[in-house]
Amino acid sequence: MKSRLLNALLALLLPAMSAVAASYTIYYDNSATQWESVGIHYWGDISTTWPGVEIDHVEGDIWAYTFSTSPAGIDGFLFKHATLAGDSYQTADYSGAPKVGHIYKGAGGKKGKISDEGEYSGAPAPTTATVIASPRTGTRFSDEITVTLTVNPVVDIHYTTDGTTPTIASAVYTSPLTFTETTELRTLTVTNEGVEKAQTFIYTKREVIPMVDGTLTTDYYRVNPDGKNGSNRTVNTKFTKHPNTNYQCRADNALSNWTDDDLICQGVARDIASAFKGKHEYPVIDSYAIYAAYDADNLYLGVQYVYEVWDAAGDGKSDNDRHRPWMMDGRIMIAFDLFADKEFEGLLDNGNTIWDADGKYNVMRNGTDCIWLGNTKPMVGTPALFFPGANGTVNYEDPATCVKLGSEPYYGVADGLLPSIDHIWGQGEFSYDPEELLTNDGFVDLIDEVAREKHSFYEWKFPLSKLGITEQHIKENGIGVMVIDTYGQGAIGSTPYDPTVFDNASTAYSKDPSTSAEKEDTDIFTSRHARIGGKISDSVIEIPADTESPAEYYSIDGVRVANPSHGLYIVRQGSRTYKKVIR
Repeated sequence: MKSRLLNALLALLLPAMSAVAASYTIYYDNSATQWESVGIHYWGDISTTWPGVEIDHVEGDIWAYTFSTSPAGIDGFLFKHATLAGDSYQTADYSGAPKVGHIYKGAGGKKGKISDEGEYSGAPAPTTATVIASPRTGTRFSDEITVTLTVNPVVDIHYTTDGTTPTIASAVYTSPLTFTETTELRTLTVTNEGVEKAQTFIYTKREVIPMVDGTLTTDYYRVNPDGKNGSNRTVNTKFTKHPNTNYQCRADNALSNWTDDDLICQGVARDIASAFKGKHEYPVIDSYAIYAAYDADNLYLGVQYVYEVWDAAGDGKSDNDRHRPWMMDGRIMIAFDLFADKEFEGLLDNGNTIWDADGKYNVMRNGTDCIWLGNTKPMVGTPALFFPGANGTVNYEDPATCVKLGSEPYYGVADGLLPSIDHIWGQGEFSYDPEELLTNDGFVDLIDEVAREKHSFYEWKFPLSKLGITEQHIKENGIGVMVIDTYGQGAIGSTPYDPTVFDNASTAYSKDPSTSAEKEDTDIFTSRHARIGGKISDSVIEIPADTESPAEYYSIDGVRVANPSHGLYIVRQGSRTYKKVIR
């Protein structure tokens, strides 16, 4: 009796529930885009996680999506291919909430416009059993990935992992699936009413490029590219103080002082923690490239900072200067490797890191033996060079460990991008997995995202006497340099790349969950510096002969390189040794 009563109640409730669900349905006309499967991504009070969710095929070119609640709070949406990524596989953004019951049409082509075609009058969307996969389709992995499937309403999930189309005779999902290679997971569900739904989930194994001798070299990260190690020349620096301004000191000639011949390190844009979590924060501190030169008296450095991270879902791209590094009293940190036999962690006598009164944040274990710290507003405060004392630490009161460079300006900032920079490479999307930086995938040219003058360039002139080195020392032995991007107290990026700055990139900051814990965690740097000067021939004396291999590649420091990319290498081929530049 109870069973008959329950069935009777369900018979009454299910049509009502279907009617409620149907009231939140929108449709898509796929006739111009002709995607094999269609997805939707939307944002606002309710939102999907990129790359969105797959929607249902109704008939012909018509697809449908039913929201679980009213979509009135949605700020915008787009349609896309359910599994493929890129501008050719998605529409442009549609601003505002979708109108329930309406059908939308994509124009086709790269980010074609969406048009509202009015009320949909065709066959209604079917009630299907939709599979949800976690992690989502499109996820990339380095070693292995375990995928969990759920379905609503609960029915059997038939699946294949060999690319074939599943049938009701295919395997039934019972427990999470683990993949160690790139896999196309296809599912099939059938409702009690006989409505079938096929879905595809793609999981791609990354081709990770290993770091060699503490250096990451990819198509986009390049340390001492083509063997360039700075120019032995005098740079025409000119620094002018501008009191009562945010920028404080201009580097008047900076944008005309440097060319690609001076480039010692090429990074990428968007490799800072705020690109993963906290992109609403201004200003943006994102070092992109380092330039170097030296003469008998000075070491000259130039660092290009780029503006490719912004509040995509809020204020958007800055229409004033609030994105500039000099719009806050922030820190610029430069780590030097001046002598091969010296090293220190960058700690004060009390165990805290330099300029940090309450803890240990940026720890150097990569051969650093000198650190310069200064304000992003040039010459504000007391910027100084810090060297280890007898006990390996720094004391502000000891002039031997805290070397001030005087009140005359020796660094400044210019607004703009060096004329020699033709590309700004970075990940095409925000909130990507930091592991993508270890690949050649996902990078796009961002140079047209903002005007060239929106970027910032800093220039320094360090007296060699303050660094404790000579021109001959640079020529003979070489020195190293690394730029650390900081926000708050911790590092959020670096040039050259060091993975320590991204190990907590997606973790919430203790003072603000909307931004990254990289601002306060301990970062231990182990990656090598970019080199300035030095004799290549001196570093290959110890290379062992190996007549077994037809050709073996070594870095200029004599370290074997398995997969040589851009740069200058020493090649051992039988009894012959020679230099080779790979471009």
